[in-house]
Amino acid sequence: MSKHPVAIVLGGTNPHIALIKNLQKRGYHVVLIDYFENPPAAEFADEHIRESTLDQEKVLEISKEIDAKLVISACIDQANVTACYVAEQLGLPKPYSHATSLNVTDKGIMKEMMLEGRIPTSKYIVVGQVDDQRISSLKFPLVVKPSDCTGSKGVRKATTHHELREYLTSALQVGRAHKAIVEEFKEGMEVQADFFVKDGEAFFVMMRQKIKVVGGKGTILQSFGSIIPVEVSEKARANMLKVANQIVQTFKLENTSLFFQAIVNGDEVNIVEFAARVGGGLSYRMIQVMAGFDILDATVDSYFGIPVEVKYKHPESCYSTVIIYSRPGIFDSVSGYQELLEQKGIEEFFFFKTRGMQVGEELTSGNRVGAFLTKADNPQELLKKMNTAVNKLEILDAEGNPIMRKDIYDGFQL
Repeated sequence: MSKHPVAIVLGGTNPHIALIKNLQKRGYHVVLIDYFENPPAAEFADEHIRESTLDQEKVLEISKEIDAKLVISACIDQANVTACYVAEQLGLPKPYSHATSLNVTDKGIMKEMMLEGRIPTSKYIVVGQVDDQRISSLKFPLVVKPSDCTGSKGVRKATTHHELREYLTSALQVGRAHKAIVEEFKEGMEVQADFFVKDGEAFFVMMRQKIKVVGGKGTILQSFGSIIPVEVSEKARANMLKVANQIVQTFKLENTSLFFQAIVNGDEVNIVEFAARVGGGLSYRMIQVMAGFDILDATVDSYFGIPVEVKYKHPESCYSTVIIYSRPGIFDSVSGYQELLEQKGIEEFFFFKTRGMQVGEELTSGNRVGAFLTKADNPQELLKKMNTAVNKLEILDAEGNPIMRKDIYDGFQL
């Protein structure tokens, strides 16, 4: 075993590449645990162990065997629960207790505690069967989601009783708990707001508007990107910070990354859900580029009690991130992105899949092959760059067939 202290990173997603490099700079020998044979972060780790990040006892066993000094999952909900469990068992640094990790990942518990803390959110119920009579107390349209899944898996909007029954049946089968949340749909602009919690107080870091997938009946409620800056009232902005601190107090958070997704309608802010971690996808990179704050580095510092200086700056340009999704198949490659980078049509490109990985049927985070970051002087130029990039990019499967889901961007306008 290495002479350096060992850190275990749970989950080989793209954002964890930056996490692995950060830990290596701090002198750690980094062991990645991920079930997949070749996840994006695997080649950057010092070792890769193929086990499930959800198997808490197995991760605990490995941590003992290699004398891990840190077990961390900065950007993945369910893996973070495992990390907190193992850290608690071994007396290692952690962002919060294992009990808190459950409270901030199980959507049913989260909703209940949000209501207790007077945090504004939609009227909802948690159900374990399709014919729950309490559903009649809710008003259509309704959103159905599994209680313990991430990445928008199984999340759909129902406008009729027939759709509700269909989507609820599916949602109850998706999650491990076989429970689902049914909540009233809120009209308005969906935003994601990022914060860093320092000594029990939330500090604003970044805000962006989520761009929703264009789709018909039964489409998963999913976003394909986000835009900065966002035009909201000063009161709405103040309400967001107020709500963030309500979350901090209700869930007893001390030092951690935090973000929430909310519906903003005028000055009103309603929380869809939140996570006490760094966002997935390009979140960490967006915050680094646009706000000048290294939220992954700050997260690691917070584990060790190192004081964090939270930074925020108003973006000087317009930015967007656009996620590219694939149809079902075996992923091979992406064409067009290198030319776009050379011509400054996009600023950066990131891969979420490696060659040979299977892509499923549903439009969820599991179908995200990659994403790009775009910059422009004004919203009109930004939209033009986004559309040009989407048209030039293509995802190819193992036989060279085009499998990019270009239909989901149809009809989008700023």
